[in-house]
Parts: sequence; structure tokens; C-alpha cells
Amino acid sequence: MSRWDALRTYSALPSSVGYGFLLVTLVGRIPATMGQLGSLLLVSGATGSLALGGATASVYALGQAAGGPLVGRAADRRGHRPTGLVSALLHAASLVALVVFVQGDAPVYATLTAAAAAGFSVPQVGPLSRARWTALVHRRRLTAGRFPVAMSFEGTSDEFAFVLGPALVGVIAAVASPRTAVLAAVALTLTVCVAFAIHPTAGLVSSQKDDADTHDKTVPPVRGLPILLLAAGLVGLGCYFGSIQAAVTWRAVDAGAAGAAGLVYAVLGLSSAIAGVLVPMLPASFTLARRFQAGFLLLALLSVPLVLIGGLGAGGLWVLGLLIVLPGIPIAPILVTAYTLAETTVPVRKISWVMTVLTSAVVIGYAIGALVSGSLADRYGPLPAFLTGLGAAALGSAVATMGRHRLAPLSPGAVPMTAGHGIQ
Repeated sequence: MSRWDALRTYSALPSSVGYGFLLVTLVGRIPATMGQLGSLLLVSGATGSLALGGATASVYALGQAAGGPLVGRAADRRGHRPTGLVSALLHAASLVALVVFVQGDAPVYATLTAAAAAGFSVPQVGPLSRARWTALVHRRRLTAGRFPVAMSFEGTSDEFAFVLGPALVGVIAAVASPRTAVLAAVALTLTVCVAFAIHPTAGLVSSQKDDADTHDKTVPPVRGLPILLLAAGLVGLGCYFGSIQAAVTWRAVDAGAAGAAGLVYAVLGLSSAIAGVLVPMLPASFTLARRFQAGFLLLALLSVPLVLIGGLGAGGLWVLGLLIVLPGIPIAPILVTAYTLAETTVPVRKISWVMTVLTSAVVIGYAIGALVSGSLADRYGPLPAFLTGLGAAALGSAVATMGRHRLAPLSPGAVPMTAGHGIQ
């Protein structure tokens, strides 16, 4: 198969799940990328305190990191439909409560509690969508060779959501108000996220209470060390995101164009999304473990110009916009590779949990990177913040390099199929 033929395998995805699923899984992950910025703008705008707004966004992120794996485990145990519906309803209710508390001058603890609840209950559309693709492979409705293509679609969808979500919040907040932006996230949650939860593909991943093989000793065990390695690498990647965003924001504020920070950072997501589409063109001889390692090494290398120019304050924001294209290139391939490897680490009845664990690892890393780099930038300027991002890429490289031999035996479709039900 030529590399262009590999790219054409995207056309096989609708035949497995239908165009409706591709649409709801793409749009359904946008609300998850709106809440953090929306809560920051809502609280800081209403109170005039950027510190309180930042604290609200941080609590939201921590809630999301803690809640993700629990939502995934609930999806494995109870099924995607009930878990998805409960998660969407709780998330929407928490966001509405956040708006009510802020507008009603409620105590700070009430605002922070609502933000934590909203983050905790974020519908895990991306991870659960990946779990459904895995189930398709195990039910032989998608060949193992096409699974990486599905993960490329998922990675690209994530990047577009990370670009579109904050941009949508910014536009709505500017045209109407931050409150309207948060309520728009509520509307999307109650429509598209609910549509994802009840989509027929939800029946692909049977709940453990219905799984006759739950206690079957032939079911393969969870491969803990590979999960830990993948999660550690993605913590580094998340830390990179948070550090670079904080550094770019400092440069934008210093230049008197704070609103441009989101546009510059969005270039990173667009560059990554385009690279994600092209992942299927990589040769099969370039193994997944080597791709994971090479992705982080390339991320560190391609970040050097951005770190030097951005950190030393040379050039304007347009220069940052050009340089940030480079490190965007390996980001989606890293994510695609990590989630593809994750499919082999657990039996299919636990796949939702492991996918949410990796997503939470990125969120945790982001929170660490944003906190550390933001503090350093406030005290010493942008260079330490950019260097923190470079250090995070180096951390990911070290994890991927040390763990390469542990990850090398893993390949898509390696976990035997367990019993379950077809689409219901």
C-alpha cells in the first residue's frame, strides 16, 4: 500500500460507524475545551479579579483531571449510555450553577465548588470515542490495520476542538458576554454530548455487569507499566502546552495585545491537526514505540527556535505565530501514537478507563505547566516559561526513550477479543 493509499483509508471510517458518529464525536468534544476559559472570563469579568478567575479555571482543570478516569471506569462498569447521559446532565447543571453563583455574588467557595463539579463531570467524548473504535476492532467491524487511522481522526478532532472551543468562547464573550459563552457550552453539552451518549455505537462497549467474562481467567491482565509510561509521557506533553501558553500570553500582554495570545496559540493546534491527518502516511517500519520517542525528540528540537526568540523577546507576535508552527508538527502524532498503544494495554472491557487516564494525564500536565510557567513569567519574564516548556518536552523524550523497549512489543489489535454485544 502506497502512502497516498494509506491516507485514503479515512474513507473507510464512515462505513464502520456512519457519518453521524463522526460528526457528534467531533463537535461533542468542543464543550470540554470551552469550560476552563469560559469560567476564567466569567469570574474575572464579574469580580474584576484575575486571580479569582485563574483560581476558578485551575479548580475546573483539577476537577476534570480527577473526574476523567472515574467517568471512564463508570462507562466500563455501567455502559456508555447511562454514564454519558449522567455526565452531560451534571456538567450542564454545574455550569448553570456557576453562572448563577457568579451573577448572584455568591460566596467564593460556592463558585469554586461549582467550577470543580463542572470540571469533574466533563463528558469524556474523546476518550470514550476512542474506546468505541477499539471495540469495533475487537468485534472485527474495523480491521486492526485501520485502527491507527481512526486514532489519527481522533487526534485531529482533539486538536480542532482545542482550537475551536477557546476561539468560540472568545468570540461569544466579545460579541455578547462571558455568561453567554458559558451558556453556549451548556447548550452544546445538552445537544451534541447527549447525542454522542445515546448513539448506537454506545452499545459496542458492553458494561461489565453484562459481560459474562468479567471473572474469566482467560481475560488478559492490565499491563500497568506501559500505561504508566504513556501517562508519564503525556503529563510532559500537557506541561508543554501549559508552559507555552503561559509564555505566549505573557508576550502578548507585554505587547499590549492580550487578545492575540489565543490566536498565536491556536496556530499550534492547527499545525498539529494537519500533522495528525497525515499520520497514516508514516511507513509501517516506523514502529509505534519509535514514533513515540521520535515525536518527543522532535518536539524538543523544533521548540528551540521558539524558546530562544520568544524567550529573549526578539521579533513581534507575528514571529511567534510563525515559529510555533514547528513544534505543532509532532504533537498530534505523539497523541495518536499514545492512544494507539494504549489500546493494547487492557482488555476491551476496561478500555474506556485507560483512555480517560491518558486524557487526564494531559490535563494534569497542563495545570502544572500553566502554574509553574505563569509564576516564573510574572517574576522573571518569558524566558523561564519557555524553558519550562522545553524541559517538559525533554521529560517526555526521557520517558519515551527509557520505556521504548517496554512499549515495543505492543501493536494494535494485540488484546484478544472478549465477549460482548453488538450495536444495540
